[in-house]
Amino acid sequence: MSDKASSPCCPTTAWGKIIEMEKEPTKGQDISVSDKKIPAYFSDADDSKKGIVVFPDVWGITNRVRVIADTFAAEGYKVLVIDCYYGDTIDKTPDLMEFLGKYPYEKISDEIQASFDFFVSKGVEKDNVSALGFCWGGWAIAKSASEGVEWKCAVSPHPSTKIEVFIFQRDEAEMLGKCNMPFFLMPAGDDDDIIKPGSDVVDKLVEKGGKSIPFPSMNHGWTSRGDESVKDEIVKAFKLATEFFNEKTA
Repeated sequence: MSDKASSPCCPTTAWGKIIEMEKEPTKGQDISVSDKKIPAYFSDADDSKKGIVVFPDVWGITNRVRVIADTFAAEGYKVLVIDCYYGDTIDKTPDLMEFLGKYPYEKISDEIQASFDFFVSKGVEKDNVSALGFCWGGWAIAKSASEGVEWKCAVSPHPSTKIEVFIFQRDEAEMLGKCNMPFFLMPAGDDDDIIKPGSDVVDKLVEKGGKSIPFPSMNHGWTSRGDESVKDEIVKAFKLATEFFNEKTA
């Protein structure tokens, strides 16, 4: 079995935690959401009626993720980065299996609902909320959709949907097959074939308005953790994501 197949989340060749570009200025604000005081970051877009919930990777709400949220806010979306880990990160719980196992869908469903409620309070209709997820965040999107959460559309660079198998011993393909919204996957070269063009899973996503565009020269994690050497590919990924959001929310 290959390294990428045996890893429960990120392949062994993935980008680790990156500190470069952490000093980029941000435009939004750190907030707490709902009575549960869920840690979050909100980047506003004036009178926009479109919302995007961002699910970060296992390093939580980093400065990089805040900057990414600001990027989509500048494109006309209200953006909420939600911290379903409540400040926990892989740094605090270094055992990856243990960390991921602490956050099954049942432990994050209230946080997802709170995200929708937050957007409604900001003038965004529930049927106009989309999602963006990195690594673990891709699983969170797919799992929530398979459980009936109605995203307008969703994008996931280097999704770790295999968490469904390796952590929760359930069927990854079945989960993805229940995603009924347009879902855009951006697998890295070291991600699994199941989320790349040619798989039955991707064929079904295409039927529902989704797609998969691989970045074969990139390593898992490049958009949220890659350094200046992959900046052009980061820009390309977010350009494609913006075009997809614009098309599906028009």
